[in-house]
Amino acid sequence: MGTYLLYELTRKGYKVRALLRPGKKPYDTRNILNCISTENEQHLIDQVEWFDGDVLDPYSLQQAMHGVDQVYHCAAMISFNPRDLKTMLDVNIEGTANVINACLENGVKKLCHVSSTAALGQAEKGELINENAKWKTSRNNSGYAISKYGGEREVWRGIEEGLNAVIVNPSVIIGAGCHYKATNQLFHGIKKFLPYFTSGVNGYVDVRDVVNAMILLMESNISGERFVLNAENLSMKDFFNKAADCLGKPHPKIAVNGAVLNTIAWLDEMRSRITGARPLVTRENVRAAMAKSYYSADKFKSAFDYSFIPIADSLKNAFRILENIKG
Repeated sequence: MGTYLLYELTRKGYKVRALLRPGKKPYDTRNILNCISTENEQHLIDQVEWFDGDVLDPYSLQQAMHGVDQVYHCAAMISFNPRDLKTMLDVNIEGTANVINACLENGVKKLCHVSSTAALGQAEKGELINENAKWKTSRNNSGYAISKYGGEREVWRGIEEGLNAVIVNPSVIIGAGCHYKATNQLFHGIKKFLPYFTSGVNGYVDVRDVVNAMILLMESNISGERFVLNAENLSMKDFFNKAADCLGKPHPKIAVNGAVLNTIAWLDEMRSRITGARPLVTRENVRAAMAKSYYSADKFKSAFDYSFIPIADSLKNAFRILENIKG
């Protein structure tokens, strides 16, 4: 998401400073930018001021935010692997706390925090989830959901302490990147043809809509509120069908139930413990694949008279970019 945000902000003429973890180079950012921009826009990345830092390094954040008016906090870790839980909690909660503290101490005028629909918790069967959802402690909450809920609480704490801030809660974000993780892993799997589907339902939103919504909120007078960002609620079968149509591949035809997936996950976790390799499927993955969650973005659509990009178009764009990404 960060690359798409940098692209839109620089296109609009904003002077941008971006945090880059020490030792890293913005190769992936430049690679994606080359795919999403026109030929005469590819110089935009050169206008970004890169600053070495990390959300877990409070001093680097203090330095990075010196003289900054607005902060977009997009940094987060996504994982459904139990081995990553501690690191994910540190990055998504402690890291967000560090960002909030740095904003307050530097007098930042406004913050936009990227949370997740995962932070809204789980609704009753078939209920539409919106901004008024109340978090419920449950053994079925994923580590990722817990980490995003904890991070969002830090933002609300900052708002109580006087920070001007808004929160966005996007559903599953559709947008191509360079790494085999999150939705990119799903895209690469579909490209190899996944014949299977589950009974799960989830919300989906285009990365371009998420970026546009963030900028609209930051340019508005709205503060102290959160907004669900969701284009469509789709069953896994419908989502895979749309993806298959984009690629000219057959629709998946084999329905897999939770019992089978849990057995596969248990076996894979055993394999992981014996070999030390990362599991390909975990029980948290299974719960996510079988869950039926429906989200409403009516609040944002009403506030800005906004229409979201259809997910079929989002998938076409994402696959087009994946085809053109180098390396």
